[in-house]
Amino acid sequence: MTTALLALVMVACFGTWIPLSQSVRGPSQQSRIVYVALGNMVVASIALGVFGAHLAFGWRALWLPVAGGVAWTAGVYAAFRATELTGLARAAGTWTPLNIVTAFVLGITLFEELAHSSSARLGVLAGALVLVVIGVLVIVGSQGAAGNAARTPGEKRAGLAWAIAAGVLWGGYFVPSEWAKVSAQAGNFPLAIGILAAAVAMAVATRSPLAVGNARRWAARAGVLLGSGAIFGVGDVVLLVLVRRLGTGVGFTVAQLSLLVNAAIGIWVFKAPPPGSRAARMALFGIAIAGSGGVMIGALR
Repeated sequence: MTTALLALVMVACFGTWIPLSQSVRGPSQQSRIVYVALGNMVVASIALGVFGAHLAFGWRALWLPVAGGVAWTAGVYAAFRATELTGLARAAGTWTPLNIVTAFVLGITLFEELAHSSSARLGVLAGALVLVVIGVLVIVGSQGAAGNAARTPGEKRAGLAWAIAAGVLWGGYFVPSEWAKVSAQAGNFPLAIGILAAAVAMAVATRSPLAVGNARRWAARAGVLLGSGAIFGVGDVVLLVLVRRLGTGVGFTVAQLSLLVNAAIGIWVFKAPPPGSRAARMALFGIAIAGSGGVMIGALR
């Protein structure tokens, strides 16, 4: 029951922080990432204090998670660039299944996951994984059916490259923290440091201003972005806990079910696609397929 509750919290957090951060108009993507990173840093600091975790300053316990944070920030930028060049439907259709595959490959090769699993368990896991991927592709296809802006061949190729980069980086950004063999709270703090350091470096390199508009408007925008970062931070702590409970590949596959939340928010909040439309029905069908696969994966534990 605890694992199921943690999974629900993680999926809800990962499914809402991106739409919330993208709802703010004005800041550049680089500036947006800085605010998200700051919100995540606050949550990581609170988690460290509440759970009383002790930081280790060796290269393995500290610098491996920091490197994972840098990879996460690079993945966010790659995802944003892919979305700009090819649209969210095509970009998400590339990076989400690739996230799952990357996590499973890394889990098997680096942590020897599934090495002692029975044939029956492996068969159920494979079938559940197929359902998740099919459901994701149906959801993405429904977004495409709702209409996308035309793109040039060059933009499509560049967008595909950025989406592949996002899939690989997001599929393994938490692996260094797992490799460090520290608690989720202790590993998440240096991970947050890496995220923030990379975000600030990116904003400085591109000369992206953090203040946009008058002081009142800026404060409101900053509050929303910081809140989205805090939501991501909660999901990230839970992900690290679930990875230790379920394994790298399984834990991260469950995290990808956040796309179900994204799709639901798109339909009932942003009306894209409109509720009752063919695209909306396709999205709901995909949610049901991917959700059933996620339930199967969770039931394995």
